[in-house]
Amino acid sequence: MALPAFFDPIVNAPKPQKIVLGVVGLAIVGAAAYFLLLSPLETKVAQLRTQAASLEREVVQNRAIVADLARFRREVLELEARISALKERLPTEREMPTLYRTLSDAGTQAGLAVSLFQPREAQIKDYYAEIPIVINAEASYHRIGEFFERVAKLARVVTVKDMKLSAGGRPGNPVRAELTLATYQYRPVGSPKPGPQR
Repeated sequence: MALPAFFDPIVNAPKPQKIVLGVVGLAIVGAAAYFLLLSPLETKVAQLRTQAASLEREVVQNRAIVADLARFRREVLELEARISALKERLPTEREMPTLYRTLSDAGTQAGLAVSLFQPREAQIKDYYAEIPIVINAEASYHRIGEFFERVAKLARVVTVKDMKLSAGGRPGNPVRAELTLATYQYRPVGSPKPGPQR
C-alpha cells in the first residue's frame, strides 16, 4: 500500500533525519499524553488524597466522639439512677397520704397517744417543698425515743424541726410532746405551687 504524497519527504529523508523526526514525534506524543491524560489524572489523584486525608481526620474525630458518647451515656444512666433514688426519698404529691399514714402508724406502734396530727402549708424552696407536720402526743420518754427511731428508719426524708417536751407533775405520768416534723416533696423547677396538704 502506497503512502500519501504528504509522507514522501519523510520517507526519502536520510536516516539521521528520520531518527530525529522519530524522536521529536515520540516527544510530541509523550508530551500530549502527559498534558492531555496524565496531568488531569495527577490533579484528580491529588484531590482524592486531600479528600482522603480529610475523611481520615473526620473518622478519628468521630471515633473520639463515639468513645465519649458511650461514656456520656453511662454517666446519664448513673445520674438517672441517682435522681431516681433521691426521688424515692422525696415523695410526690400523690404519695403524701401514704407517708402521713406511715408516720401515724409509727406513732401508734411506738405507743404514742396522738391527740393531734396536722400537716401544715408547704413552704416552697428551689426544687422541693418543705411540709411541716405538727404532732401532739403523750407517752413515756422512751416511747417518744422509739418513735424517733422508727421515723429515722423510714425510706422517706422526715426530720424533726421542733420539739417541746413537758413532764407530768408526778412520776409515772406520761410526757407530753409537741413535735414539728418536716417532710419534703420533690418539685421540678418551674412547677406550680402545690395546694394545701391533706
